[in-house]
Amino acid sequence: MKASVKKFLAFLNDHYFYVFAVMTLLLPDLQLRYLVWPKVYDEFFATVIPFLFDLAWISLIFYGSLVLLPQKWSRLLFIVISCVFIFFSFAQYIYFQIFEQFFRLESIGLAGEGGDYLSYALSYMDGKLIFCIVLSILCLVITAIRWKRPNHTGKIAKIFILAPVLAIFLLHLFMQPQLFGESQDDWDSWSKPRVIYKQFNDANKSLDIAGLYHFVARDFFKTYLTGGNYGKEDFETVDQYFAERKAEYTENQYIGLLKGKNVVAVMLEGIDDWMINDKYTPVMRYMMKNGINFSNHYAPTFGTGYTLGSEFCFNTGYYTPVSSVSAVNFASNEYPYALPQLFRNAGYSANSFHYNNSEFYNRGIMHKSLGFEKYYSFMDYGLPDYVAQADSNILKNDQIYNDMVKTQPFFSFVITYSGHVPYTFDDAKLALAKANHPDLVDPSMDTEKNACLLLARDTDDFFRQLLERLNNDGLLENTAIIVYTDHYAYGFSDQEKLLQYSIESGSDNLYRVPAFIYSPGITPMNITKPSHTADLLPTIINLFGLENNHCYIGSDILWDKNTGFAYFGNLSWIDSEMSHTPSGQEVPPEILEHVQNGNARVRQSLNINDIVITGNYFKHRK
Repeated sequence: MKASVKKFLAFLNDHYFYVFAVMTLLLPDLQLRYLVWPKVYDEFFATVIPFLFDLAWISLIFYGSLVLLPQKWSRLLFIVISCVFIFFSFAQYIYFQIFEQFFRLESIGLAGEGGDYLSYALSYMDGKLIFCIVLSILCLVITAIRWKRPNHTGKIAKIFILAPVLAIFLLHLFMQPQLFGESQDDWDSWSKPRVIYKQFNDANKSLDIAGLYHFVARDFFKTYLTGGNYGKEDFETVDQYFAERKAEYTENQYIGLLKGKNVVAVMLEGIDDWMINDKYTPVMRYMMKNGINFSNHYAPTFGTGYTLGSEFCFNTGYYTPVSSVSAVNFASNEYPYALPQLFRNAGYSANSFHYNNSEFYNRGIMHKSLGFEKYYSFMDYGLPDYVAQADSNILKNDQIYNDMVKTQPFFSFVITYSGHVPYTFDDAKLALAKANHPDLVDPSMDTEKNACLLLARDTDDFFRQLLERLNNDGLLENTAIIVYTDHYAYGFSDQEKLLQYSIESGSDNLYRVPAFIYSPGITPMNITKPSHTADLLPTIINLFGLENNHCYIGSDILWDKNTGFAYFGNLSWIDSEMSHTPSGQEVPPEILEHVQNGNARVRQSLNINDIVITGNYFKHRK
């Protein structure tokens, strides 16, 4: 008996590190799924299945590290794999805290772009993250110290040890969500694990039902092995969609209203709807009141790189695919009907301007793909970073202004920067805004809110300078200024306060942002129907009388038959009658058909969007 106990204790002493090894890999998954767990309204697939998948992959990793390699290399392999996933989980946690979604593998290539905002990102570290990371590292250290390969590593022993691993992995294969029943009702199909798993579009829900390791494996498979390719049947679906849209279209009285006018299109960085008022943004407020104001406009966010995604959508009419990748991955696509290309076809010059250098988000190449002649970075004009970041400094540089207007008619696309995070007074552009407008510094106001308003004023100063310079040069009367925001102020630390500010400004939807068109002499209009970023391009090409091939997912906002519709990354949507957010609750019978139609419209739009961009549709259909 004593001998048996002694052997058992010796076995435990030699192998207790197995528990710490499993915890090393399990903790990174738990810390992520805790954020969204459970968002899939099927408890079994949001709890049991991901744990099963975790167990399968951890067993495979552990077996491969412990059994197949010599002691030295087996320990090193396990340490490397563990460190990779601990760091990956850390990055996903921070990203989720900022954007409320996880990212896909293709977005890792954009990590360098985020390096400039590392201190801001790290501010989202919290006690839960630190505790989990420290505990994971501690488990890894114990595992590494106690690491010991089994004494019996012959072929028979390896097969014997492999048996339970294979059993677990086979069970994992038989529990794939796609093997289980489909939804029978359109209204709730979005929530079914089978649909989520097969489509693999929603990164949050996909990770929720797959767990970290299977999520990464499936992401790798779909991204790099199958490539998400589309074929003839998919392209024919898009052909039919475009044909139907063309057939239903009727002209409206606003087509050609701004034909031949110069264009300055401005994408506002983070200027939210609640920041617009007569005190802090008097010039933008003036242009809204005396132009075409889209007062119920939304900037949905898809993929990663929200600013890049919105500039991509404005210029192409398409969103970044919902699979949580960045528009930068599609720089080699063909865009014959992108906005800058259409303006150039009409005899315009087309150039783009922004603070960051051309390598950032690969804009130098991306913008040429869209049809721009050249991408100008403000730093290329010899401006130091802290100067180039402030919108109120842009037009103080004569060369920048001259490059915007030198060849008429011109289409100049400008991306502002002042509204970019961080919202702290130690930020250079915010310090400048404070110095320029000390009367707007309000100690009684929430510090972060006051900072946002001051940054908005710095952007407003850009518009004041723009109107003055265009007017002094005799260009204002023949110029249209198109303005829209890339995304809501997601960098605001207190999201509850942010929502309250939006409610106070008239909307309980965080994604509502400013969008308007101003040109002297235009009849003022306030458009209250819902619109979204993808609607801007069809609206603009009609206003300027440009070629319209009806090959977009958005609709002319001024078109009489467009009653208004906008949708978002979580598959919620809003139209002129109601708003709908997917949930686990059954839809009342009296609105069921309306909800089904809205859901179907969102699914169709997202499907067409993915085929066109991911499948490089225009290259195959030229």
